Amino acid sequence: MRSEHEGGQMETIAVFVNESDAAQASVDFGAREAAFRQARLRLIAAWEVPQSMLGSGVAQREVFDEFREDAEALLDEAAAHALRLYPGLEVEKRAVKGQAGPVFVEESRDAVLAVAARRPQGPLRELMVGSISKYILRNSHIPVVVIPIIPE
Repeated sequence: MRSEHEGGQMETIAVFVNESDAAQASVDFGAREAAFRQARLRLIAAWEVPQSMLGSGVAQREVFDEFREDAEALLDEAAAHALRLYPGLEVEKRAVKGQAGPVFVEESRDAVLAVAARRPQGPLRELMVGSISKYILRNSHIPVVVIPIIPE
């Protein structure tokens, strides 16, 4: 039996994925929650070309393709990891051009739960939430779980 919400559609658990080692904790939690709820796992990665590279005019299409392909490869790795943990899990991948916070909030709008990890920085790290996580917490229209990653 699959978990459903509004209009009989399958529930979705949205997970923010980036190149940090903290992202694996998000995928682990999101996959576990999706398996428990019998929901879809949506993995979301944002990508953008840095402003410093845009003005050069050198091989712009190739640069855009490279950033997009890197995001897609990151999602492929995260999906493979989730499926190793929970074979049969329905996994959806979205690599979207734009800033991480706004992309994640928009792409998770129809989900029932958003998951992101944070690796605190600086002397007050136990009290701080990362800038992307903070953006998601302030702007999301759905419940958000922020997985704290405490450096060893």
